[in-house]
Amino acid sequence: MATVCGPRAEVAPSPDDVVIYPWVCPVCDGDGQAAGLPTCPECGGRGALTAEIGRIWADAGAELRPTPTPPAVMGKACGSCAFRPGAPEEDAQPPLDKAFFCHTGMPVVDGSYAPVAWAKGMPLGAMVCAGWWAAVNDRRLPDAPYRPARDGWGEHA
Repeated sequence: MATVCGPRAEVAPSPDDVVIYPWVCPVCDGDGQAAGLPTCPECGGRGALTAEIGRIWADAGAELRPTPTPPAVMGKACGSCAFRPGAPEEDAQPPLDKAFFCHTGMPVVDGSYAPVAWAKGMPLGAMVCAGWWAAVNDRRLPDAPYRPARDGWGEHA
């Protein structure tokens, strides 16, 4: 399949942004090289496309494959996931433009989750929330209802 609009490799994300590449590049089929070039002109050698570029390909009739879920994302939504129906956050879900971390195993201080180690604004050792990942990538959200974690948070709501 030919490129839709010519080369458009995106600029590398800044450390403060959340940039997700949810689709395997249809030009290089995910290996980062195309037509004998050292890097694919469509994805810049990443082998993956952003959702915005993926929509352009989908509108042009391409069948896109989702990229694998990174190991830093929880394998599945926990029972007390903020993205489950009935969760305390249901009416004001976490923003999708900022990474949201699973609270499973996180300490609770004064009724709020309180990671004990941070680096560059991210809690060390915390996994990315599977529900947030699904929402960001337009994938199916958990449909089973929220269950309080019995960790001191969400029980008194």
